[in-house]
Amino acid sequence: MESRTRAVIKKSLLAVAMILVVVVTLFPFYWLLLTSVQPKEDLMNSPPKFATEHPTIEPYKYAFREALKEFMNSLAIAFFATVVAVLFGATSAYGFARYRIGGNSLPFWILSLKFFPPVVAIVPFFLMMKTLRLIDTRLGVIIPHLILTVPFAVWMIKGFIQEVPRELEEAAMIDGCSQLDVIRIVTLPLIAPGLVVTALFCFIWSWNDFMFALILTRNQAMTIPVAIAGMRDPHGLMWNEVSATAALGTLPIVALAILLQKYLVRGLSLGSLK
Repeated sequence: MESRTRAVIKKSLLAVAMILVVVVTLFPFYWLLLTSVQPKEDLMNSPPKFATEHPTIEPYKYAFREALKEFMNSLAIAFFATVVAVLFGATSAYGFARYRIGGNSLPFWILSLKFFPPVVAIVPFFLMMKTLRLIDTRLGVIIPHLILTVPFAVWMIKGFIQEVPRELEEAAMIDGCSQLDVIRIVTLPLIAPGLVVTALFCFIWSWNDFMFALILTRNQAMTIPVAIAGMRDPHGLMWNEVSATAALGTLPIVALAILLQKYLVRGLSLGSLK
């Protein structure tokens, strides 16, 4: 009886702890959504209100009207930066994993770019984009984003490829497959969950970037983080509009996470079991 009571107490405490973690994790999102629909007169109440009786959708109308172009810019920049990063990362990672190109030095040098503070490169990138006339263009933002995404993609995909047994590729080549066929038919399908995880993280980093987009854009290629930072009036930040635009800015990430959930679980656990 005592053991059963202890087990029930442990389960109850675990359930309470899980509920607390969920509440703490989701509360900022709830507060963001609440702020986006609260009337302006309720924003600065003390004590704060945790619900509103008169929600308004005017901030969302403002967000759709004023930030739609920036939203599409962010979507295009993050998408193409992710595609290029995964493409370059997969091809480079295969060479590093299977042929040990560059030994251990070259892959580590590529990884070191991830440790490189992006702010150090902002002036050279600005001068380069100005010379190439790419200031305030989507391409001018995509190129610097590759500093953030390609090193991560190379090292993530390299680890996934190393978990694929060489014997599978050798058996396919014995059956008459070329090297490209082996990669296309054997290797890539086996590491597909890992590719999805890598692509999602690359997309998130590119989507959230603020510094490069701030320095390298003006009006035409401005992204959603820069647009949010610029939503001000004479009294300060436009909290309703900022919250509504930020809520819309989280939609692509949340949608991708939900759609790719099963691949994320498989990709994050890929190689954890032998």
